[in-house]
Amino acid sequence: MMANLEYVRLYFSLQLNEAICWWCYYIREISWQLLIALLAYLCVCVFLYAILKRVGHTAWQLPGPPARLLLVTAHPDDEVMFFGPLVYWLTRSKASEIYLLCLSMGGDRRRIDELWECTKVLGIPEANVTIIMSGELPDDQGVQWPTDTVAESILQYIEMYKINAVVTFDKYGVSRHKNHISLYFAIAALCIEKKVPPYCKLYVLESVNIIRKYIQILDLPVSLLSASYWYLVTYEQKRTIKSAMAAHKSQYVWFRKLYMIFSRYTFINTLQEVSALDLELDLQFDED
Repeated sequence: MMANLEYVRLYFSLQLNEAICWWCYYIREISWQLLIALLAYLCVCVFLYAILKRVGHTAWQLPGPPARLLLVTAHPDDEVMFFGPLVYWLTRSKASEIYLLCLSMGGDRRRIDELWECTKVLGIPEANVTIIMSGELPDDQGVQWPTDTVAESILQYIEMYKINAVVTFDKYGVSRHKNHISLYFAIAALCIEKKVPPYCKLYVLESVNIIRKYIQILDLPVSLLSASYWYLVTYEQKRTIKSAMAAHKSQYVWFRKLYMIFSRYTFINTLQEVSALDLELDLQFDED
Protein backbone atom coordinates (compact mmCIF):
# COMPACT_ATOMS: atom_id res chain seq x y z
CA MET A 1 0.00 0.00 0.00
CA MET A 2 2.79 2.42 0.96
CA ALA A 3 4.65 1.55 -2.21
CA ASN A 4 1.59 2.40 -4.29
CA LEU A 5 1.22 5.79 -2.57
CA GLU A 6 4.89 6.55 -3.16
CA TYR A 7 4.46 5.61 -6.81
CA VAL A 8 1.45 7.96 -7.13
CA ARG A 9 3.37 10.84 -5.49
CA LEU A 10 6.32 10.26 -7.81
CA TYR A 11 4.03 10.15 -10.84
CA PHE A 12 2.27 13.42 -9.99
CA SER A 13 5.59 15.04 -9.12
CA LEU A 14 6.95 14.14 -12.55
CA GLN A 15 3.77 15.40 -14.21
CA LEU A 16 3.99 18.68 -12.29
CA ASN A 17 7.63 19.17 -13.20
CA GLU A 18 6.82 18.45 -16.84
CA ALA A 19 3.97 20.99 -16.78
CA ILE A 20 6.20 23.64 -15.18
CA CYS A 21 8.92 23.02 -17.76
CA TRP A 22 6.38 23.28 -20.55
CA TRP A 23 4.99 26.57 -19.22
CA CYS A 24 8.51 27.96 -18.79
CA TYR A 25 9.29 27.03 -22.38
CA TYR A 26 6.00 28.55 -23.55
CA ILE A 27 6.58 31.83 -21.65
CA ARG A 28 10.16 32.01 -22.93
CA GLU A 29 9.02 31.54 -26.52
CA ILE A 30 6.26 34.14 -26.18
CA SER A 31 8.72 36.59 -24.59
CA TRP A 32 11.14 36.17 -27.47
CA GLN A 33 8.37 36.66 -30.01
CA LEU A 34 7.16 39.81 -28.24
CA LEU A 35 10.71 41.14 -28.06
CA ILE A 36 11.25 40.50 -31.78
CA ALA A 37 7.90 42.13 -32.60
CA LEU A 38 8.78 45.17 -30.46
CA LEU A 39 12.20 45.50 -32.11
CA ALA A 40 10.60 45.19 -35.54
CA TYR A 41 8.04 47.87 -34.67
CA LEU A 42 10.80 50.12 -33.35
CA CYS A 43 12.71 49.66 -36.62
CA VAL A 44 9.57 50.62 -38.57
CA CYS A 45 9.21 53.78 -36.46
CA VAL A 46 12.85 54.77 -36.94
CA PHE A 47 12.65 54.00 -40.68
CA LEU A 48 9.50 56.11 -41.10
CA TYR A 49 11.05 58.97 -39.15
CA ALA A 50 14.24 58.83 -41.23
CA ILE A 51 12.24 58.89 -44.46
CA LEU A 52 9.88 61.68 -43.36
CA LYS A 53 12.81 63.86 -42.29
CA ARG A 54 13.89 63.98 -45.93
CA VAL A 55 10.58 64.55 -47.68
CA GLY A 56 8.10 67.42 -47.76
CA HIS A 57 4.97 67.17 -45.62
CA THR A 58 2.73 69.51 -47.58
CA ALA A 59 0.70 66.65 -49.07
CA TRP A 60 -0.45 65.64 -45.57
CA GLN A 61 -1.00 69.11 -44.13
CA LEU A 62 -4.23 71.06 -44.21
CA PRO A 63 -5.46 71.48 -47.80
CA GLY A 64 -5.18 74.82 -49.51
CA PRO A 65 -3.11 75.59 -47.56
CA PRO A 66 -5.34 78.04 -45.64
CA ALA A 67 -4.22 81.63 -46.15
CA ARG A 68 -5.36 82.61 -42.64
CA LEU A 69 -5.62 79.99 -39.91
CA LEU A 70 -7.07 80.62 -36.46
CA LEU A 71 -5.81 78.51 -33.56
CA VAL A 72 -8.28 78.60 -30.65
CA THR A 73 -6.93 77.62 -27.23
CA ALA A 74 -8.25 77.72 -23.68
CA HIS A 75 -5.14 78.81 -21.75
CA PRO A 76 -1.68 80.29 -22.28
CA ASP A 77 0.69 77.36 -22.97
CA ASP A 78 -1.92 75.27 -24.87
CA GLU A 79 -0.53 76.63 -28.12
CA VAL A 80 2.87 75.03 -27.48
CA MET A 81 2.04 72.02 -25.28
CA PHE A 82 -0.53 70.60 -27.68
CA PHE A 83 -0.22 72.39 -31.04
CA GLY A 84 3.54 72.92 -31.24
CA PRO A 85 4.23 71.03 -34.52
CA LEU A 86 1.27 72.72 -36.26
CA VAL A 87 2.39 76.18 -35.15
CA TYR A 88 6.02 75.45 -36.03
CA TRP A 89 5.21 74.68 -39.66
CA LEU A 90 2.59 77.37 -40.14
CA THR A 91 4.86 80.14 -38.87
CA ARG A 92 7.45 79.02 -41.39
CA SER A 93 5.02 78.77 -44.27
CA LYS A 94 4.85 81.69 -46.66
CA ALA A 95 1.43 80.50 -47.79
CA SER A 96 -0.30 80.73 -44.39
CA GLU A 97 -0.68 83.34 -41.67
CA ILE A 98 -1.53 82.10 -38.18
CA TYR A 99 -3.76 83.86 -35.65
CA LEU A 100 -4.09 82.83 -32.00
CA LEU A 101 -7.23 83.30 -29.91
CA CYS A 102 -6.76 82.37 -26.25
CA LEU A 103 -10.02 82.30 -24.29
CA SER A 104 -8.55 82.91 -20.82
CA MET A 105 -5.47 84.33 -19.12
CA GLY A 106 -4.93 81.10 -17.17
CA GLY A 107 -5.86 82.49 -13.76
CA ASP A 108 -2.74 84.62 -13.37
CA ARG A 109 -1.93 87.90 -15.12
CA ARG A 110 1.76 87.04 -15.46
CA ARG A 111 0.76 84.25 -17.82
CA ILE A 112 -0.27 86.92 -20.34
CA ASP A 113 3.33 88.19 -20.55
CA GLU A 114 4.54 84.59 -20.77
CA LEU A 115 2.24 84.00 -23.72
CA TRP A 116 3.69 87.04 -25.54
CA GLU A 117 7.21 85.69 -24.96
CA CYS A 118 6.20 82.22 -26.15
CA THR A 119 4.62 83.49 -29.37
CA LYS A 120 7.78 85.47 -30.11
CA VAL A 121 9.81 82.26 -29.96
CA LEU A 122 7.25 80.40 -32.08
CA GLY A 123 7.08 83.20 -34.64
CA ILE A 124 3.45 84.29 -34.26
CA PRO A 125 3.17 88.08 -34.83
CA GLU A 126 2.09 89.95 -31.71
CA ALA A 127 -0.71 91.65 -33.65
CA ASN A 128 -2.18 88.22 -34.43
CA VAL A 129 -2.56 87.21 -30.76
CA THR A 130 -5.77 87.88 -28.82
CA ILE A 131 -6.43 86.99 -25.17
CA ILE A 132 -9.96 87.16 -23.82
CA MET A 133 -10.36 87.97 -20.12
CA SER A 134 -13.90 87.23 -18.96
CA GLY A 135 -15.42 86.15 -15.69
CA GLU A 136 -17.58 83.72 -17.66
CA LEU A 137 -14.47 81.80 -18.74
CA PRO A 138 -12.56 80.76 -15.59
CA ASP A 139 -9.46 78.58 -15.73
CA ASP A 140 -11.01 75.55 -14.06
CA GLN A 141 -10.83 72.01 -15.39
CA GLY A 142 -14.16 71.24 -13.76
CA VAL A 143 -16.04 74.08 -15.47
CA GLN A 144 -17.48 73.85 -18.97
CA TRP A 145 -17.71 77.31 -20.47
CA PRO A 146 -20.98 78.67 -21.94
CA THR A 147 -21.17 77.42 -25.52
CA ASP A 148 -22.87 80.56 -26.84
CA THR A 149 -20.25 82.88 -25.34
CA VAL A 150 -17.32 80.91 -26.75
CA ALA A 151 -19.00 80.41 -30.15
CA GLU A 152 -19.73 84.12 -30.46
CA SER A 153 -16.08 85.02 -29.78
CA ILE A 154 -14.82 82.54 -32.35
CA LEU A 155 -17.33 83.60 -35.01
CA GLN A 156 -16.53 87.27 -34.49
CA TYR A 157 -12.83 86.52 -35.02
CA ILE A 158 -13.53 84.43 -38.13
CA GLU A 159 -15.56 87.20 -39.74
CA MET A 160 -13.22 90.00 -38.68
CA TYR A 161 -10.08 88.43 -40.17
CA LYS A 162 -11.71 86.35 -42.94
CA ILE A 163 -10.29 83.17 -41.42
CA ASN A 164 -10.04 80.20 -43.81
CA ALA A 165 -9.46 77.47 -41.21
CA VAL A 166 -10.06 77.10 -37.47
CA VAL A 167 -8.15 74.54 -35.38
CA THR A 168 -8.98 73.65 -31.78
CA PHE A 169 -9.44 70.65 -29.46
CA ASP A 170 -11.73 67.69 -30.15
CA LYS A 171 -14.47 66.52 -27.78
CA TYR A 172 -11.97 64.82 -25.47
CA GLY A 173 -9.78 67.91 -25.12
CA VAL A 174 -6.53 65.85 -25.05
CA SER A 175 -6.75 65.53 -21.25
CA ARG A 176 -10.55 65.73 -20.84
CA HIS A 177 -10.11 69.26 -19.48
CA LYS A 178 -13.60 70.80 -19.59
CA ASN A 179 -12.25 74.19 -20.69
CA HIS A 180 -10.68 72.48 -23.72
CA ILE A 181 -13.84 70.54 -24.46
CA SER A 182 -15.86 73.77 -24.36
CA LEU A 183 -14.03 74.96 -27.47
CA TYR A 184 -15.08 71.86 -29.37
CA PHE A 185 -18.73 72.30 -28.44
CA ALA A 186 -18.55 75.94 -29.54
CA ILE A 187 -17.34 75.14 -33.05
CA ALA A 188 -19.74 72.19 -33.18
CA ALA A 189 -22.62 74.57 -32.45
CA LEU A 190 -21.43 77.00 -35.12
CA CYS A 191 -21.18 74.17 -37.63
CA ILE A 192 -24.57 72.58 -36.88
CA GLU A 193 -26.31 75.96 -36.88
CA LYS A 194 -24.62 76.76 -40.21
CA LYS A 195 -23.12 80.00 -38.92
CA VAL A 196 -19.63 79.28 -40.23
CA PRO A 197 -18.90 81.26 -43.42
CA PRO A 198 -18.47 79.08 -46.54
CA TYR A 199 -14.84 80.18 -46.92
CA CYS A 200 -13.90 78.71 -43.51
CA LYS A 201 -13.26 75.07 -42.55
CA LEU A 202 -13.08 73.60 -39.06
CA TYR A 203 -10.50 71.12 -37.77
CA VAL A 204 -9.85 69.46 -34.41
CA LEU A 205 -6.73 68.04 -32.80
CA GLU A 206 -7.02 64.28 -32.34
CA SER A 207 -6.96 63.10 -28.71
CA VAL A 208 -5.25 59.77 -28.06
CA ASN A 209 -5.22 57.33 -25.15
CA ILE A 210 -2.77 57.64 -22.27
CA ILE A 211 -0.34 55.07 -23.69
CA ARG A 212 -0.12 56.70 -27.13
CA LYS A 213 0.16 60.11 -25.50
CA TYR A 214 3.56 59.36 -23.98
CA ILE A 215 5.37 57.08 -26.42
CA GLN A 216 6.76 59.78 -28.73
CA ILE A 217 8.14 58.31 -31.94
CA LEU A 218 6.54 54.91 -31.24
CA ASP A 219 3.15 56.45 -32.01
CA LEU A 220 4.26 57.52 -35.49
CA PRO A 221 2.88 54.57 -37.55
CA VAL A 222 -0.50 54.64 -35.78
CA SER A 223 -0.77 58.41 -36.16
CA LEU A 224 -0.01 58.35 -39.87
CA LEU A 225 -2.54 55.59 -40.52
CA SER A 226 -5.38 57.09 -38.47
CA ALA A 227 -5.18 60.80 -39.31
CA SER A 228 -6.44 62.76 -42.29
CA TYR A 229 -3.88 65.53 -41.79
CA TRP A 230 -0.71 65.72 -39.74
CA TYR A 231 2.27 67.94 -38.88
CA LEU A 232 5.55 66.36 -37.84
CA VAL A 233 8.72 67.96 -36.48
CA THR A 234 12.21 66.49 -36.22
CA TYR A 235 14.03 66.32 -32.91
CA GLU A 236 16.15 69.26 -34.03
CA GLN A 237 13.04 71.32 -34.81
CA LYS A 238 11.48 70.26 -31.52
CA ARG A 239 14.07 72.35 -29.69
CA THR A 240 12.22 75.47 -30.82
CA ILE A 241 9.02 74.12 -29.29
CA LYS A 242 10.78 73.33 -26.00
CA SER A 243 12.30 76.82 -25.95
CA ALA A 244 8.86 78.31 -26.49
CA MET A 245 7.43 76.29 -23.62
CA ALA A 246 10.26 77.48 -21.37
CA ALA A 247 8.90 81.03 -21.86
CA HIS A 248 5.91 79.96 -19.73
CA LYS A 249 8.09 80.18 -16.62
CA SER A 250 5.28 79.84 -14.09
CA GLN A 251 4.11 76.61 -15.75
CA TYR A 252 7.43 75.06 -16.70
CA VAL A 253 7.75 72.81 -13.64
CA TRP A 254 9.34 69.37 -13.51
CA PHE A 255 6.33 67.33 -14.70
CA ARG A 256 5.80 69.63 -17.69
CA LYS A 257 9.47 69.28 -18.55
CA LEU A 258 8.92 65.53 -18.62
CA TYR A 259 5.80 66.08 -20.73
CA MET A 260 7.80 68.06 -23.28
CA ILE A 261 10.24 65.17 -23.55
CA PHE A 262 7.83 62.26 -23.87
CA SER A 263 4.54 63.60 -25.23
CA ARG A 264 3.71 62.81 -28.84
CA TYR A 265 1.91 66.20 -29.06
CA THR A 266 5.31 67.89 -29.05
CA PHE A 267 6.35 65.63 -31.92
CA ILE A 268 3.30 65.17 -34.14
CA ASN A 269 -0.15 66.77 -34.46
CA THR A 270 -2.92 64.80 -36.15
CA LEU A 271 -6.04 66.64 -37.26
CA GLN A 272 -9.54 65.74 -38.43
CA GLU A 273 -11.97 67.96 -40.34
CA VAL A 274 -15.30 68.75 -38.67
CA SER A 275 -18.50 68.44 -40.70
CA ALA A 276 -22.14 69.00 -39.74
CA LEU A 277 -23.13 65.44 -40.69
CA ASP A 278 -20.40 63.87 -38.56
CA LEU A 279 -21.32 66.10 -35.64
CA GLU A 280 -25.01 65.23 -35.80
CA LEU A 281 -24.22 61.50 -35.88
CA ASP A 282 -21.73 61.93 -33.05
CA LEU A 283 -24.20 63.80 -30.87
CA GLN A 284 -26.91 61.19 -31.54
CA PHE A 285 -24.47 58.44 -30.55
CA ASP A 286 -23.58 60.26 -27.29
CA GLU A 287 -27.27 60.70 -26.45
CA ASP A 288 -27.89 56.98 -26.98
